[in-house]
Amino acid sequence: MTLEFRKARIPEEISALCEFDRRVFHDYPTDLFTPETWEELETWWMIADGETVGCSAIVRDVDYTGDPSPGTLYIMTTGVLPEYRNRGYGRAQKEWQIDYARRHGFRKIVTNCRQSNQRMIALNQDYGFRIREVDPGYYHEPTEAAVVLELELGRTPNAGRSEKQNLKTQR
Repeated sequence: MTLEFRKARIPEEISALCEFDRRVFHDYPTDLFTPETWEELETWWMIADGETVGCSAIVRDVDYTGDPSPGTLYIMTTGVLPEYRNRGYGRAQKEWQIDYARRHGFRKIVTNCRQSNQRMIALNQDYGFRIREVDPGYYHEPTEAAVVLELELGRTPNAGRSEKQNLKTQR
């Protein structure tokens, strides 16, 4: 399998990003990003053997609250389309995100997810992320706490890293 990470073309691909968001997070309509939000994000498609299977959106030098945090890469969203789940694409995306942060000189990565999303919490922890805090009421409809996870890159093991994986980034 060949994985490719391609930067989304903004504004041309905003409608595709909104549709992707609806397909991935359909259970949480208030969590969906608006076109205006997508315009502000650095977004990367994950493409497996020519098929779009996932997406990552990141923000440089801010914390999950939106406050300035130099040296921090905030992963605002990570998604894999439902029909491609349970095939290792979440792991591939997490590895790419960590590699991206290292290549661009970030000192730490911060991300958050719904407290009920135990699979994503566990995946992050598999890569050395630690729970920094639980933010009650962060999410709405349904109201739910956010688990905020942080990875200090200077102390990160290469958990799950595969030398055989073919990851290609296009700019």
